[in-house]
Amino acid sequence: MGYLSCRSRSSTSTVDPLIPKSKPTHRTAIRTFLYEDLESATHGFSKDSLLGRGSHGCVYKAVLDNGKLIAAVKKPSSNGPRDSTWSSTSYGPDDNEIEILSSIRCSRLVNLLGYTSGAAANQQQQQRLLVVEYMANGTLHDNLHSSVDSGGNSSDPPGWIDRVRWAHQIARAVDSLHSMDPPVIHRDIKSSNVLIDRRRNARLGDFGLAVRLTADPFRCTARPAGTLGYIDPAYVTPEDLSVKSDVFSFGILLLEMMSGRKAIDVGYSPPSAVDWAAPIIGRRGFGELCDPRIGPPGDLGVAEMVAELAGRCVEGKAERRPSMAEAVECLSKVRRRASPSPGKNVWGGIVAAAKRRGRVSDVPVEGPKCNS
Repeated sequence: MGYLSCRSRSSTSTVDPLIPKSKPTHRTAIRTFLYEDLESATHGFSKDSLLGRGSHGCVYKAVLDNGKLIAAVKKPSSNGPRDSTWSSTSYGPDDNEIEILSSIRCSRLVNLLGYTSGAAANQQQQQRLLVVEYMANGTLHDNLHSSVDSGGNSSDPPGWIDRVRWAHQIARAVDSLHSMDPPVIHRDIKSSNVLIDRRRNARLGDFGLAVRLTADPFRCTARPAGTLGYIDPAYVTPEDLSVKSDVFSFGILLLEMMSGRKAIDVGYSPPSAVDWAAPIIGRRGFGELCDPRIGPPGDLGVAEMVAELAGRCVEGKAERRPSMAEAVECLSKVRRRASPSPGKNVWGGIVAAAKRRGRVSDVPVEGPKCNS
């Protein structure tokens, strides 16, 4: 695999010239909104303002401050059941997300802007609304799996340069969480919780299940929680929770980004992406793992490096998995290898890609450089 191998268990940290390392900023000022103002800004939580539905409720687009601020409002399901992760007290996923995100601000996260302190006058049951940054280009899940964009237009699947760049950015987001004191564990890393912003950079969102390793046991039981297909099989009791639980989920996400297959898809046999990919990685059939809609990258070493990193992340024994700092370093190397440079025959690669796919318009173009 050459000098850019990511197989090493221990390696020297390098500085990626593409992006400086980001660090979370603490004690960010958070606004308090009136419920009625958010209701008005979403046109009464209308279907036209609906951005998506999640496990705990719906997300709406809101226009605030006389059009100067476009944000996303997270509205919990009315009278819906609380996640079993949380105790029987009034503390729930919305409160948890506020607590976690109020202490972090990072360019690779979907940051909290504010929340409502109470309910509207006509609400019998209090519903706390969260206001977060608006991400103009939808979820990573939709970008990977949908044939239409948010505007209803035909959409081509993202190419290798975008996928590698997004994987690197997501890894940096998770590493920022794990680098905090105490570490924050997201516990629900998946493609639908990664959002793509207006500059087509990836952001990690939805912190409803996130916990600190020193979380108050009276508030959060930290019982195993997450999404089927992404959950670490070694995480079966609260004592099993560690940063390596996020590493496993990230490995599943890498396989999904590389192959275009969902984490669990009953249309395939085996339906589990990791059960399907593991033997292919074992026999080094890296081209077989690539999304057939875009084919392997021009440099198959890129696919090899991503696949081997994913394979390490989904190791059954948590102690054999890499840290997220190692994943960031590896993907930094992959990204440099995948990106065109002045010393490479860029036009030759573009023509080759066009011939493979039959349409010049389908050639993946590198997105804007991330400056954070």
